Amino acid sequence: MTQPAPDTNPTQLLRYLLQVDALTDADSIGRAREALTGLGLLVDRIEAGEAEVAVASVTNPGPEGIRAALESAGFSVQNITAESS
Repeated sequence: MTQPAPDTNPTQLLRYLLQVDALTDADSIGRAREALTGLGLLVDRIEAGEAEVAVASVTNPGPEGIRAALESAGFSVQNITAESS
């Protein structure tokens, strides 16, 4: 289930917690990292099944943009949770 991004000011940092089943090895983690950084996201943590990313809200691709980028890289996104920090 995808949650909408919280209402924020344009300079606030947003964090997303992503659940992605196919993150199982170094190759898949590298491909996912490349897809996420290509959106301008900062990858805080990425490991088997999960990634945590951050972005300034002014450049935020949103949950659907993140999902679309990962799906075009061959991943299935199970859940995206957004929170402001």
